[in-house]
Amino acid sequence: MIGVVHLVWAPLGVDPLRTFLRSYHAHEAGVSHELIILLNGLDVVDRQARDAAREALLAELRGTEHRVIELERAALDLSAYGESARRLQHDRLCFLNSYCAILGENWLTYLSRALDEPDVGLVGASASWESQAEWVRGKRRYWLYQLVNVRHARRDFPRFPNPHIRTSAFMLARASALEVGMEETHDKHSTYLLESGWASITRQVEDRGLRAVVVGLDGRTYDIPEWPSSNTFRAGEQENLLIADNQTRDYQSSSSRRRRRLSRDSWGYRGGSAGSS
Repeated sequence: MIGVVHLVWAPLGVDPLRTFLRSYHAHEAGVSHELIILLNGLDVVDRQARDAAREALLAELRGTEHRVIELERAALDLSAYGESARRLQHDRLCFLNSYCAILGENWLTYLSRALDEPDVGLVGASASWESQAEWVRGKRRYWLYQLVNVRHARRDFPRFPNPHIRTSAFMLARASALEVGMEETHDKHSTYLLESGWASITRQVEDRGLRAVVVGLDGRTYDIPEWPSSNTFRAGEQENLLIADNQTRDYQSSSSRRRRRLSRDSWGYRGGSAGSS
């Protein structure tokens, strides 16, 4: 059976969980699975409000078949996923962050079918070529910070293009989840490194001779050269996106000018051409 692990960050309150559950019930997964709610961050909620916060979150889950794993200590996303992988026994695990919302039917079938391909080791709903080693101009107030940190970033992250599956919504074998070092991500920097650094999950999978692919709302599998044109992340209207998150929503609500900058950051667009640097 497949384990679908949805991370619930308690300090956000019930709204993100409610949004996820509405999308979960609105769209058939298409394949047998167990929903695991990974309850994270209750220890950082005000002590007097903790029981009320837990009860409010659990109340949202009434009527939904699920299992709860409650973490004793707050953890960042990938560390929490690593802990859940250690506790669970499913052959495959699909990890969905707190902001995820499912957008289409048979979403889990599409992800699992892609992972069925003999040379695929990692599947995501979105991906990027972005690199933290690049100086992204952005707002002037950030320029000095970028200049100070760019040397260290170029030590820790590959230069553009830096293909990596985004860890907002991804799927892999449990055995792989236990091997890539998710439990070792104890701060934001180590989390960023595991998502897009020299030893990212994507690169670890590729080092084993396997592919990392994106799956769209159309059910198609997209290899790295096709990611910019898949219209799943920061391209077009993202009309082929299978699972939304806070960053895809940010792009969707942005001005045309900001969309162009975000697309350039992710895909290197120059005058509408993807991949040129």
